[in-house]
Amino acid sequence: MPFELLNPAGLERPVGYAHVAKVSSGKLVLIAGQAPLDADGSVVGKGDFVAQFRQVVQNLKLAVEGVGGRPNQFAVLTMYVTNVQAYLADRDAIGAAYRTVFGKHFPAITMVEVKGLYHPDCMVEISGVAVVD
Repeated sequence: MPFELLNPAGLERPVGYAHVAKVSSGKLVLIAGQAPLDADGSVVGKGDFVAQFRQVVQNLKLAVEGVGGRPNQFAVLTMYVTNVQAYLADRDAIGAAYRTVFGKHFPAITMVEVKGLYHPDCMVEISGVAVVD
């Protein structure tokens, strides 16, 4: 693997993410924020956080595979959500949707609650950095 996911001593025990992604080789692939849009540009799951999250992780998978990579090559994910409480309320279903694409791969992840996203019907968007060998 061209990078290591690390959790240095002295930091809280992470659940569902790593604190550090140390890149040692490979090519960095920067993937723009993926919104819950289908191939036609239509919002998937309007008003349904889980359906939107599911579409977003599928879009991330398609994006990384489009450059010859795999989902487990994401070193960093940045999640933008319009409502952290909606995320927490459906945490189990969201975790299941995440694992269908990423399995038990948990890169360095940051979540930020934002006032709004580019499309007013979008509730989640995720950008990422992958290291493809």
